[in-house]
Amino acid sequence: MKNLLMTVLFLTVLTNVFGQQKKYNLPKAITAPDASFTFQKVSGSSSSYSVNFKAQNTGDGVLLLDRSKTKLAQNEGEVYPTSQITMLKAGESKVIYNQFRIKAPVQKNADYFDFILDGVQYAKAAKSSITAEKLVLAEKATQTAGEFAVKVMEYNVYSDRIYASVKCTFNGNGKQLGKIDLTGITVNGGTPKIVKKGDVLQAGKSYTFSINITPNGEETSIEWGNAFQVMNLVDVKIAPIKVTSTTYKETEEAAKKEEVKATEEKKDVAKDCALSYADFSALKKDIETEINAGGDAIGMANEFLMEKKCINVDQVLEYLSVFNLDGQRLAFAKMAYQYTSDKPKFHLVVTKLAYTKNKQALEEFLEVQ
Repeated sequence: MKNLLMTVLFLTVLTNVFGQQKKYNLPKAITAPDASFTFQKVSGSSSSYSVNFKAQNTGDGVLLLDRSKTKLAQNEGEVYPTSQITMLKAGESKVIYNQFRIKAPVQKNADYFDFILDGVQYAKAAKSSITAEKLVLAEKATQTAGEFAVKVMEYNVYSDRIYASVKCTFNGNGKQLGKIDLTGITVNGGTPKIVKKGDVLQAGKSYTFSINITPNGEETSIEWGNAFQVMNLVDVKIAPIKVTSTTYKETEEAAKKEEVKATEEKKDVAKDCALSYADFSALKKDIETEINAGGDAIGMANEFLMEKKCINVDQVLEYLSVFNLDGQRLAFAKMAYQYTSDKPKFHLVVTKLAYTKNKQALEEFLEVQ
């Protein structure tokens, strides 16, 4: 019993001295055009952080992820996982494991950090294919079709069959993918046996396939049909994701920083002006996207309104409903005030705040404007 008590005491001292390892909230799932990302694990240790998510291709093209461009940012420092290229075709999904080795000024066991999902690209299905001439099968025969180079690597004639191994190389640029679809090719000169699959290639990569042909005495050749296609890669922009510990709380200091940022630059606003329906809808969608991604929704909205220089109280009231936290509503209201055309009605915004202290804060703010 005495030994048990000493063990418990020792463990308690260790916990108090070194602190418990923080647990982290899983970020919300991210939905982008033709792709989705669902977080499965966030953890930290004395030497690294792990952020694992399931990537899924929800479109008809190809989703490309370059893990070496994903990064974790904290204290104005950044760390990266090791390099890995993941390519997902239509309907495919895969769990991406990201381990970030801690390197100063990034610190272990932090209350929060930014997960920056860069290196995501998408190539939509090609609308047309490259025209390719018929390839006559022969030893070392070659052919060029647009960005594709074809070479017969092996050609053997046996008593009962003809065997050919064909290499297809994609020589496009880094912003392209080459698609090889063998399901529609035609093999002449006999009855062929071929695994008609094909593949999607990055620039400089090759795909090799083989054919066994039971000959009929005619010339052996391949007619490519729609086999060769080029797909253009487009960057998928995802806002930085703020990952917080389960004990992290939004502080008044952070709210004050938002207030200072929002009032750094005041602009003249035309009387009785308002955002157009298109601008209002676009900003609302962008705010929702930033909130879901854990980004700086208020900072983004400030930049938008700084350019438009126009919003009215009714629109401010509608935007408040988008925010989940009352502190964010207060910060947005203070930021939006300088761009509001009907400021005498701004007292209506106060009633939309949930907490008394936030209502008082906005009233005090309006008194000194």
